Amino acid sequence: MDYEAPSCPDCESQMKKYDFQKPSKIPDLETTGMPTRILLKKRRFKCNHCLKMMVAETSLVKKNHQIPRIINQKIAQKLIENLL
Repeated sequence: MDYEAPSCPDCESQMKKYDFQKPSKIPDLETTGMPTRILLKKRRFKCNHCLKMMVAETSLVKKNHQIPRIINQKIAQKLIENLL
C-alpha cells in the first residue's frame, strides 16, 4: 500500500516516505475452498524535523491488529448463528 506522506502528529511538519515494513500475512476468507492470505506491505513515514516514525493505516485491519475486520465479522456471524 502506498500513501501520500501525512503531517507529523507531534510537530506538524510534513513527513517523508521512508520505506516499507516487512510484508504482513493477513488471513482472509477462503476462496473456492482454499485458504487465502493477503501480503500487505505497509508504508512507513519519517519526520525529518522530530524523527518520529509512523506506519500507514488501512481499513482492512484495525491498528495494531493482525485479523482483518471481515474475519471478525464472519466469526461474530457464526457465533450468532450457533446461538439461534
